[in-house]
Amino acid sequence: MAKFHYRESPTLKQRKAFAPYLSEDEELILVTGFSKAYTRSMFTLFLVFPGLIFALAGVGIAWLLGLSKQMAIILAISLMIFSALLRILHVYHANRYLLTTRRVIIKKGLFSVKLTAALYDKITHLEVIQGLIDRFLLHHGTIMVNTAGLNKGEIVLKFVDYPMEIKNLMERLINREREQFGLRGATITEVEGEIIS
Repeated sequence: MAKFHYRESPTLKQRKAFAPYLSEDEELILVTGFSKAYTRSMFTLFLVFPGLIFALAGVGIAWLLGLSKQMAIILAISLMIFSALLRILHVYHANRYLLTTRRVIIKKGLFSVKLTAALYDKITHLEVIQGLIDRFLLHHGTIMVNTAGLNKGEIVLKFVDYPMEIKNLMERLINREREQFGLRGATITEVEGEIIS
């Protein structure tokens, strides 16, 4: 049996944090977000911008305070790393994907929150999009959740780690939901689900 990479999800802390977004008859199954590889690449970009701006500000502050060149460099690098770290923490925590016993939820934002949800019985099919590097090196991809009834007809889980595992879990949850409500005729197992581009 293949290893499932989401065994520790959801943690007790995640269950408490996301409890307000769930209905009474709903249980949290999985919490994820952007992949580790995507987060690392974004951290590198944030070091460049806005990191360089904070580094220049650090040099300016050091010059105004009359600090030595070594202290100016230390201050500049510290501000650069601190700003990139704050930015990546915000991006990571502001983009969460939740699988529950009833639906898939996308939560965007920290202070002002936007939720997008699709009930499993409204999902028509799933697509996994992975490039060659995404699949074999970075182990992340995008899951397109196509639904009946949404304006755009789909919701997107971008840059998730091990997307095939999440897709397979979603298919099991969808089938269980359909069996529970007697909708077995429209089974999700007919879905190809794997698109490699």
